[in-house]
Amino acid sequence: YYNEYKSYLSTRMLYQRYIEVGRVCYIRLGDYAGKLCVIVDLVDQKHLLVDGPTTGVPRTVVRINQVSITDIKIDIPRGCKSKKVRVESEKAEVTSKFQNSGLFKKAEAKRSKAAMDDFGRFKARVAKVSRNRKIRSTVRKLKKSS
Repeated sequence: YYNEYKSYLSTRMLYQRYIEVGRVCYIRLGDYAGKLCVIVDLVDQKHLLVDGPTTGVPRTVVRINQVSITDIKIDIPRGCKSKKVRVESEKAEVTSKFQNSGLFKKAEAKRSKAAMDDFGRFKARVAKVSRNRKIRSTVRKLKKSS
């Protein structure tokens, strides 16, 4: 059993998303936080040259830890111009694909939670408490019956 598991681990690829030219990224931190960009070139081990002509991100250098890499990739050559990036990203429908991804949904949930007012936070807390009470009572009933 252990040898089978060991061979499974060695054959399984560890990373699915690579930092490569044409990879679409979501900027998490910095001046353009919350926008999409495309990797145009790799500057060094910690910096990327990105461009986002359809989302309002100018060609700029960002740190790798400021972006989240998505599953979306477009076919562009290294160091290509913004016009080529725009054409390819519109052809690949990058924004619509990204809006169906889990990363977008998580970011939207975080944004809506941050935009809540005091009464909204109160309602969310009351709903969470009532939901947890229902779960707790159901678990207790199941424990008693078994």
